[in-house]
Amino acid sequence: MTYQMLDQLRDHYMESEGKWFSLRWHYIENCILKSYMDSYKQSGNEDFYLFVKSFIDRLYDENGSIPAIDVRYYSIDQIRPATILFDLYQRENDPKYKHVLDLIYEQLKTYPRTASGSFWHKENYPNQIWLDGLYMGQPFLVRYIKEFEEKKDYSDTIHQFLNVKKFIFNEENRLYYHAYDESREMFWCDKTTGMSPNVWGRAVGWLVMALVDVLELLEDEQVNSEPLNMMLQETLDGMLPYQHSGGMWYQIVDMGDRPGNYLESSGTLMLAYAMLKGSRLGYLATEYAERGKSAFDATVQQYLREEDGEVLLGGICRSAGLGTNPDTGKVRDGTFKYYTENEIIVSNNGHGVAPLIMAYTEVKLSEL
Repeated sequence: MTYQMLDQLRDHYMESEGKWFSLRWHYIENCILKSYMDSYKQSGNEDFYLFVKSFIDRLYDENGSIPAIDVRYYSIDQIRPATILFDLYQRENDPKYKHVLDLIYEQLKTYPRTASGSFWHKENYPNQIWLDGLYMGQPFLVRYIKEFEEKKDYSDTIHQFLNVKKFIFNEENRLYYHAYDESREMFWCDKTTGMSPNVWGRAVGWLVMALVDVLELLEDEQVNSEPLNMMLQETLDGMLPYQHSGGMWYQIVDMGDRPGNYLESSGTLMLAYAMLKGSRLGYLATEYAERGKSAFDATVQQYLREEDGEVLLGGICRSAGLGTNPDTGKVRDGTFKYYTENEIIVSNNGHGVAPLIMAYTEVKLSEL
């Protein structure tokens, strides 16, 4: 398969601020920046690095702070954008990057937790663990400890991953559901298990990306990361039987034959990234890379197109969550209808483009 359109998308997308993404401190934009930092490390193309640096630097004020960060508000999504600052600080040695890293780390020390010890998803989603949150919080926590703490204790991170295994994994079908409410009070949760009702592909994608990225960070550390390695393989083994014959996964993973369901780009590409990277780093056997490559190629074939000289990636669920959206008031009940009908399908949203570029980088690395 030729990837000329992918190169075109990657080169032009970073010039589309205001159209496909915004200048803001947000996890979606962080994922975009992370994908370009990955591309920079793989290719050595300084344009990718300068895009990332310019974006971040414009978020700072004249005092070396980022006004958008509110340490009085606890949201795991607010943690994710700080992960890009590690690479910038490593290269530039500019104290303004370390200042924000310290600020975010200090907030985590007082971050509210469930009784079982996991970070709440947000302060307005109390006692809830979402799969999304593992990607938003844990790579930051691990890298900060690795680079700046004298005592390298990663037990908190491993415990929070294992909590997800304990509370959000269905032993019968070997699948992870979207979220868990420890209080059993939310309208969307099962009152016995606390789990949300469906297996959302992108939620599982967030989990496996978190696992493979954290495993990479822990490679040279004095810690037993085998539980996370086993969790990565087990999660993917549960998902592989539901991979469509063409290579992608459905929005609701285990209901592919139900009318209204659709093959979804972002979750598929996140799974592709995790399998390709996990195999490259030796956490997974080579056949996982083959399945990841088939998922990547299928998404490109199904949803990558060119319109009026612009390359577009389609098939992306714009957004999905649980509970009442604090911004829009939308009730998100986690039902099949909610995921497949109540959240729109879009093109070139960062949820899809970021893992597309990340997975593409992994494809290129596998060819070296």
